[in-house]
Amino acid sequence: MRAATVALLTLFFCCNAAFAQSYVIEGNVTDSHGKPIAFVPVYIKGTSNGTIANEHGFYQLKVNPGNYIVAFRFIGYEQQTLDVKVIDANVELNATLEPENYTLQSYIPQDAELDSATVIMRQVIGRRKYYHDQVKEYSCQVYLKADQRLLNAPHTFLKADVAKILNLDPDRRGIISLFESISGFNKRQPGKVKEVMVGMKHAGGENPFGFNRALDLQVNLYDNLLSWGGLSIRSYVSPIADNALRFYKYTLLQSFTDDDKKIDVIQVDPKHEDSHLFHGIIYVIEGYWRLYGADLHLYKRAHIDFVDTLNIQQQFMPVADSIWMPLSLNFNFTGKILGFKYGGYFIGVANNYNVTPNFPKKYFDGEVFDVGKETTRRDSAFWATSRAVPLLPDEQRYYHLFDVAKANPKEQLAKDSTRASNNKFRLIPYLLNNYHYDDPYNKIKISIPSPFKVVFYNTVEGVSVDIKPQFFKEFDRHKTLTIEPEARYGNSDKIFTFNTNINYRYNPLKQAAVYGTFGSDFLDLNNSGTLSLFLNSLSTLFTGNNYLKLYKAEFGMLGTQGEVCNGILLNGQVEYAYRETVINTSLYAIGKDSTQLTTNNPLHPSPLDPGSNVPLFPNHQALSVRGSATFTFNQEYTMNPEGKFIEPTRYPRLRINYRKGIQILGSDVNYDFLSVDFFQDQVRMGIMGYSSYFISAGKFLNNKYLYYPDYKQFRGGQSFFFDSSLGSFHFLDYYTYSTNKQYFEAHFEHNFAGYFLGRIPFIRALNLEEIIGGSFLTQELLPGYKEYYVGLKRSVIRLDYGFSYGRNLPVLQGFRFTYNF
Repeated sequence: MRAATVALLTLFFCCNAAFAQSYVIEGNVTDSHGKPIAFVPVYIKGTSNGTIANEHGFYQLKVNPGNYIVAFRFIGYEQQTLDVKVIDANVELNATLEPENYTLQSYIPQDAELDSATVIMRQVIGRRKYYHDQVKEYSCQVYLKADQRLLNAPHTFLKADVAKILNLDPDRRGIISLFESISGFNKRQPGKVKEVMVGMKHAGGENPFGFNRALDLQVNLYDNLLSWGGLSIRSYVSPIADNALRFYKYTLLQSFTDDDKKIDVIQVDPKHEDSHLFHGIIYVIEGYWRLYGADLHLYKRAHIDFVDTLNIQQQFMPVADSIWMPLSLNFNFTGKILGFKYGGYFIGVANNYNVTPNFPKKYFDGEVFDVGKETTRRDSAFWATSRAVPLLPDEQRYYHLFDVAKANPKEQLAKDSTRASNNKFRLIPYLLNNYHYDDPYNKIKISIPSPFKVVFYNTVEGVSVDIKPQFFKEFDRHKTLTIEPEARYGNSDKIFTFNTNINYRYNPLKQAAVYGTFGSDFLDLNNSGTLSLFLNSLSTLFTGNNYLKLYKAEFGMLGTQGEVCNGILLNGQVEYAYRETVINTSLYAIGKDSTQLTTNNPLHPSPLDPGSNVPLFPNHQALSVRGSATFTFNQEYTMNPEGKFIEPTRYPRLRINYRKGIQILGSDVNYDFLSVDFFQDQVRMGIMGYSSYFISAGKFLNNKYLYYPDYKQFRGGQSFFFDSSLGSFHFLDYYTYSTNKQYFEAHFEHNFAGYFLGRIPFIRALNLEEIIGGSFLTQELLPGYKEYYVGLKRSVIRLDYGFSYGRNLPVLQGFRFTYNF
């Protein structure tokens, strides 16, 4: 893999070295009134060497000495071709584009009941799959530029001094983030891609490796559905999809001629207002029935995150006999939130296509995005020869200000002062959202929890405190150390516990780490988890439902994890623990009868039950080992200097778990447990949203000496607040179904992503997502359990209603609420 990448980089820099000795054709593109035309594609005819003009109509095209025909082509204007000879100097070549002379002569429909546009689109749709599959593999160079701007802001919230620091003008307008990259992009049908970023430059904003890859800006209108994970969970129907005639109506606006090819201009409109459809225009080469260009829009009802309007412009160019590929792609967007109006664009320019690249064997090995260490260190000479779209004056100034700030000690001192101010302890922010200390020079971060997260109540410990600060340190090669000490004291039981969790990530490229936990603590009897201390406090005090059941443990655990090869992650642990049962020491609920609070024995919750006085398990020592192997089929990942990051997978995952209790060294346990999990999250179902499922089965192969904390537990849901993660139940008792035998559970959930509610006026503006789902559980000793639910989700908030039932089980129903901040 690395050899192939090195070869690609060598080829890239050889090409740039050649261009470094070459010359530039540059100039301005204007209309007949002398006004500049933005984003005009410019390319050398007979080659795939092209670029686009910037917002001011200025372009630059790198060439070697020779004779060229330069083509200027923009939708709505006649294509202009100019001859130019480059000998030993740069050449200025300006172009004036005239509006197209349109005609209404068009394809004659044979069916009198059909209009011309419908007949044309049937031809285009009929050729969709052919053009989709025409190029089996290709490589190209991609230049990407992202310019995000603040267009307006309330002066009340954005004071003049802050606007000045942000380099905004007095009207609170200006660039807030600027990004450029150069990548080698490689693709093989079906679905194999690899992007190698060789240069990146950015100023402003955070996370430069976010939505800033050629991978993220792929638009192939020959696909039936288009989706962009960084913009929306929805999928959008292409205007030339196989079933597009169901969704769109077409109007032939006009036709024009370009290089003896007749281009039909087709207006595209949804038949019904739908959040999954485009508005706009597509350009079709008549006779070939292929796309010449597109100018499409998505509006606010499309429910794109943080964006009100999105305009997508794409133009194609011939790169070989009968093969046309995208030359340029432009995303223009605007949005508004809380009075702040913003906009910007993402431009992609592809050139130097090779449609017969002959990739080496195993070149597509799962790595879809690679960022080298030198990517952010490219100098001005690199960008002078590689930048496809010239910078605007304010963009040059924006970069300059950031470069000066980096080099200026006073500016650096100001930043240090700002960081010191941010690190200063302030009571109100601490109460609301913890205290955070950040030392970027030593790469140290410290977090101390808010008092609201420290104080809690349960019936075992009474009013208690749990202090859990976090220390984080980053070392060379992005190795990291995380230390989390935890001190806990109960006012009622008078017991103090202390433990420390340590995690050292020693090889980010392999997700490899060693970790351990040592000390004492009160632990949940359900080892899959129930409620947080905070939510259990609310439930106990205000509803009289003390769901959380605890035991005390003194323990030491060591573990390690790492990938043995791409897609196979191994995890192993060994633990020795002393466990003891505990009882309630405090019974209190606000406005409730405290005698109704249940005991700490989940199998005998009633205080009147004679069995409630019997310990759930004897105090014992337990030596256990556990291991798991997680298989991600066809795993794809990103490599950058910070490590290896797994991409969302299109395939299911399989996890095999084994746990064993070993009766040596004073240990009292002896058991063997084996389970298999099969799961997948967000399986796209086209415009109908996405589905998720989780299936698990397991069995205790040996349970000779087995105690309740080692039973197989399930993620139940008795509280109004529930865990919406994959594999959780809505109404299942947290502890009753725990088993020392065999079990089978299955969960399925579908999110329609607004498919139905998005069609209803007024309600569509709420941007709600419809959810349905169900779960099933069976184990050897208790009757089968089933539940079904429906829900609504808006951003991070979700509310469900459902019911559960089973043989000899009462029907339970109610609402469940969750939030994921």
